[in-house]
Amino acid sequence: MNKVITNKAGNLVLELRQDTMSAWLTIKRSGKLIDEADILALIEEAGIKTGFDDAIRHIRENSLEKEYDVPFPIAICNVEESECTLRYHFNPDLRLDISSGINFMDLERISYIQAGAVVADYSSNLFEQGGSIYDIFGELIHPGSIDEEQAKSLSGTNVSFIAANRDFIADKTGYPYLDELGRICILDTLVINGEDIPGDAQIRSPLDIVIQGSLACVNLVCGGNLYIKGDLHSSTVYVNQDLHVEGEIIACNAPGVKVFGNLSCKGMQDSLILCLKQLNFSGSIENCTLACDGDILGSHDDSSIKGGTIQAGGSISIAEAGSPDGNSTELEIAISPFYRSLLMQMTRELIHLKDDSDANAEAIAEMQIKIKQSESQLDEQLNTFLHRPSEDRKSIIVHGSVMPPVSIRVLKHSYEIKNQQQGLEILEKE
Repeated sequence: MNKVITNKAGNLVLELRQDTMSAWLTIKRSGKLIDEADILALIEEAGIKTGFDDAIRHIRENSLEKEYDVPFPIAICNVEESECTLRYHFNPDLRLDISSGINFMDLERISYIQAGAVVADYSSNLFEQGGSIYDIFGELIHPGSIDEEQAKSLSGTNVSFIAANRDFIADKTGYPYLDELGRICILDTLVINGEDIPGDAQIRSPLDIVIQGSLACVNLVCGGNLYIKGDLHSSTVYVNQDLHVEGEIIACNAPGVKVFGNLSCKGMQDSLILCLKQLNFSGSIENCTLACDGDILGSHDDSSIKGGTIQAGGSISIAEAGSPDGNSTELEIAISPFYRSLLMQMTRELIHLKDDSDANAEAIAEMQIKIKQSESQLDEQLNTFLHRPSEDRKSIIVHGSVMPPVSIRVLKHSYEIKNQQQGLEILEKE
């Protein structure tokens, strides 16, 4: 539907023609003087910003005369039909067969994108076509037409089609790929066969990772949750969320395993473990150094801690404590052992980096930022502890046998268990 604007004097009529995306001016024969300011005011009121040159060209090419009561163009948008093509923002030739999991070697060939990023879009090079790039109102012209229903059918797992922008958007962070039907998908969980991962492998991913089988001798950084269907052996692991190990964590030392969420496993042996939240286990923790800011909870009947130093920011509840071979076992309730241990590790690494300050300048700056962040977190933890409810009292509970020597510390109070006994419960003193 066309829109018509008339000046106050009634001798100027501006018609906006939507079908041709143009503006036509009619000067009425009224005997009144034509005021250029009135024409400019109509143009401004209509919101016309471009198309003036094309209008002049149209008048010249068609030998139009500006006559009274005859419309002539003052702004024209030359729209030419163009073909839209689907443009991928990833390599569509790298097909992923996710039915049986991702081969480790595939990780070197694919790149992830963040949630909210454009995965693909319909586009046409406006600057190569002969028509106008903008309409008479200065808005960019959407070139060509697309079948929106067909476009929506190309949206696969974790991908949405936004019709207004003609974009395919990633709903989650992950790896883009085309499925067997040609749909655009985002893989948000990596499933990898542990046997396919070579020793000394470096794995970096922002996604959830599922390891089928055991994982050994790797350096792994996981930005999501990590699930290991077997044992974790002789590895360095950093997990930004939760870690679940169906088997045991064995010989993971220096710098060991860092978990910024919850940790669950069958047991641990000869490992260094830092866990920010809660730790659950069902078997035995033997000769480990463990710093956990949450509770450490073992199964009521079968769990045991034998040797090593175990620190919790919450309570500790296990079935047995102490080692039959006489190795010392230390159980402690402390304020934020996770961040205190993390700061000690990072400080030692910073000192090592400063041995060659020039070569490690960038790494030193990054480490200093991480240290400041951890110091802030430690201060926050301390403040939370000092202002906790009075009824929130920590405890160390052993439901079964306690085999000496066992050293127990609950904040400022220490206890030495020198004789074997059945059951133990020590509450934080008010």
